[in-house]
Amino acid sequence: MISVTTIESRADWKAFLRFPWHVYQDYPGWIPPIVSEQKKQLRPETGTFFNDGYGSKAEYFIAQRDGETVGRIAAIANERHRQTHKDGVGFVGFFESIDDQDVARSLFEKAETWLSENNFFLSRGPTSFTIYDPAGVTVLGNDLRPGVGMAYTPPYYAELFESCGYRKARDLFGYRFSSDCADPVLLNSKIAAFGQKAAEEIDIRSLKPHDQSDAEIIATIFNRSWEENWGAIPMTADDFLHIQKEMGPFADERLVYLASKDGNPIAFFVASLDPGGILQKMNGRVGPKGLYEMIFERHLITQARVILMGVLPEHRNSPAVIRLLLEFYRHWKEFPSVESLEFSWILEDNMATRKLVESIGGKHSHTFRVYEKFI
Repeated sequence: MISVTTIESRADWKAFLRFPWHVYQDYPGWIPPIVSEQKKQLRPETGTFFNDGYGSKAEYFIAQRDGETVGRIAAIANERHRQTHKDGVGFVGFFESIDDQDVARSLFEKAETWLSENNFFLSRGPTSFTIYDPAGVTVLGNDLRPGVGMAYTPPYYAELFESCGYRKARDLFGYRFSSDCADPVLLNSKIAAFGQKAAEEIDIRSLKPHDQSDAEIIATIFNRSWEENWGAIPMTADDFLHIQKEMGPFADERLVYLASKDGNPIAFFVASLDPGGILQKMNGRVGPKGLYEMIFERHLITQARVILMGVLPEHRNSPAVIRLLLEFYRHWKEFPSVESLEFSWILEDNMATRKLVESIGGKHSHTFRVYEKFI
C-alpha cells in the first residue's frame, strides 16, 4: 500500500532530500544538488522564493510503500505568477518517483488536492519553484549532462505525467555550441547586414555580477523583454543578485555584458562557467574537498552556459544581440578548457531567437517539456 504524507519530521526531510540518489544512481548525467543549499531553498524561513513579497508558499509530500520512500513532490502556490497572469495556475515541482504509475498517481493526487484547496484549477509542472528554476521533463538530451540550473529527469517521467492526465503545455529548447563552431565570421556577416554605422552605435561593457545598480538595469530590461513570454513573471534586482551569488566563484565579469545605445541600456547577456562536473564529484556535500575543487579546479571546467539574455522590444531588430554574442566569442578563447556552450532555455515558439542561434552554429540538444492538467 502506498501512503503519501506531508513532511513534518527531521526524518521526513532527510527522506525528501536524499531520495533523488535512489532514482539517479544509474544516470551518469545527473548533477546532485548540494543538500544543505537545497534544504535552505525549500524552507519558508530561508528560501528566497518565499520572500518574494507576494505570499508564495509550498507543501512537500513523500510517498512510501512498506516503509521505503518511493517518491516525492511539492505543491507550489506561486503568488507572483497568480497576480501576474490571473490564470488559476498552481504548480507541482521537485517531483521524483520510481518507475511506477501508482506511485506517481498517488503523489499527483495529493499535490492536486492541495492546489485545489488553495483555489487553483490548473496544475502545471514540473517547475521547482518557478519557470526560471529547473523546469520540465527531459524528453531530449537524457544522454547529456545538463547545464547547471537546468532540469534532468529519467526518460520514463514523461510517461508518468501523461498516464496521470497531464498534457504538454510548452517545450523549452536547449542548444549546444562546440568551440570549433565558435566562428565570429558568421556573426560579423550579420553585423554587416545591419551596416557598420548601426553596429558602431552599440556600446558594450562588462557588467559587475554583484553590483546593485547593474542588477537594477538587468531587471528593467529583462521584465520588458520577457513580459509577453509564456509563463514569464517579473523579476527584481535582488533576484538577479541571488543568481550571481549562487554561481559563486564561477561567475566572471568577462562573461556578462551590457549593450547601450546613446548612453541608454538596451540589452544584456549573462553567461557563466558551468561547474556541473565539479558538483558531480561533490555528490551533494561541500566539505573541504568540495571547496578545494570549487576553487582550484575552476580552470578545468569544460562547459559554459548562457543563463539569461534580454533586449528591449524596440531594439530587437538592432545589432545589439549580435554585438553581445561577438563579445562572448572574443572572450571564449580566454577559457581554453571550455569546449562547449549551452544556450538554454528558449521557448519552442520563440522562432526569432531559435533561428538566430541555429544560424550561428547552435545544435538543438535538449527539450524540456512542461505539462499541465485541469484539476
